[in-house]
Amino acid sequence: MTSNYILSKQKAFQQYDTAFHLLKVTFPLVKDQKLLMGVIHNLFTSLELCMDAILRYERELQLIPAYSEQFESKYRLFLSRSVRRNNIPLELVLLMKELNEILNLHRHSPMEFQRGNRFIISTKDYQLKSISISEINTYLQQTKQFLEVMDRVVRFR
Repeated sequence: MTSNYILSKQKAFQQYDTAFHLLKVTFPLVKDQKLLMGVIHNLFTSLELCMDAILRYERELQLIPAYSEQFESKYRLFLSRSVRRNNIPLELVLLMKELNEILNLHRHSPMEFQRGNRFIISTKDYQLKSISISEINTYLQQTKQFLEVMDRVVRFR
């Protein structure tokens, strides 16, 4: 029987591969800025699954208490207990929060548009959030780093 943390680990790598393919193969062919939100969604899901794999692994080892499956609850537990214990760079953990905020902003945004090489999301009070391809490439690299950290932390028994 496969442990839950192993499934989360495998799914995290799949989501990263999907994001990588969307950004490096599909986007250059189609040039549709809306694909960038798909990349961000897949990167966030990959990061969340990395966090989930580490938490499930630590729960199986009885290093942390039972926890809620809601993102905010898991994120707080991860930040308070797992980050320091496993020497996880804080900027990788904060990336997860940043991508979640971008996705929430996009979900509640009344308007989005393309300006040059950037994807712009507008809030209800017309504040703008701009996302460039170079930023998404940075997100992709940081997600890869988090996958490597997760791979180091979550060891098969």
